[in-house]
Formats: sequence, structure tokens, C-alpha cells
Amino acid sequence: MRVEGTTKKIMELLTECNTVKEISSKLNIHPKNVDRYIRVLRDLGLVITKKGKNGGVYLTEEGRYLIERGNISLLTRKIRIVAEDRIGLLADISSKISEIGGNILSTTLEKEKNNVVIWLEIENVDVEELKRVLKPYIKSLVVL
Repeated sequence: MRVEGTTKKIMELLTECNTVKEISSKLNIHPKNVDRYIRVLRDLGLVITKKGKNGGVYLTEEGRYLIERGNISLLTRKIRIVAEDRIGLLADISSKISEIGGNILSTTLEKEKNNVVIWLEIENVDVEELKRVLKPYIKSLVVL
């Protein structure tokens, strides 16, 4: 998923503004039109809206991630990793995937002599970046 145009401008402004009125003023767009964009972003899970005195519009973690990265993958990927078995390996791999914004949906481990085969189903990762951050921990990584 990639955001561009007015949608991207609104999301970028949400890092400093949190009301439809402020955003519409900065973009010189009618508040009803900004509200329409906000409703779509909310339905996509990229913003949350709060009512009341301290209310407003706020980027979700996914929304912030999308602005930082410029795009996100909505595809899930099945990954096969082979690494030398050791205590803490899965924790290290999980931590690195989390650091690059990935989300692990499922994990299966298989022991093969001194190695472990880790099957992961993950989302929100760039495969090349995943290979780069996991390189110190693994022997091989295959995307299926």
C-alpha cells in the first residue's frame, strides 16, 4: 500500500496537528473534504479518532509506519530460515523482524542436527531488508 497526494499530506500533518480544522486550514481544503479522507484512513486502520475535550485524529502505529516507509506490503510471506541452534535465537530473530516493522503471524520450528529450521509467516517486511538484518544470525533464508 502506498499513500500519495492529499492523503499523504494529511497523514504527514497528523504528526504535528490533530484536528480536522487545523489540517483543512494548512491545506486550504474544506473541513468536510478532510473529514472524508479521515474516515477512509480510519476504516483502513491508519488513524484513530477521539471525541471530547482532548479529542482529535491520531496516526496509529501502522499509519506512522506507512509515513516513515512510504509504503507497506499487505502480503503475507512464508519464510524458511536455517540457523545454528542456540538459546535465544528465536528471540533475536523476532526482535529484528519487529525492529523493521514486520509482524510474525505464525512460527514453526524443526530441529535438524545442530541446526534449526524456522518457518515464519510474516507481514509488512521488505525481503531484502529482512535478509540484511538477519544475516548475522542465520545460515540461509528462503522466501516461499
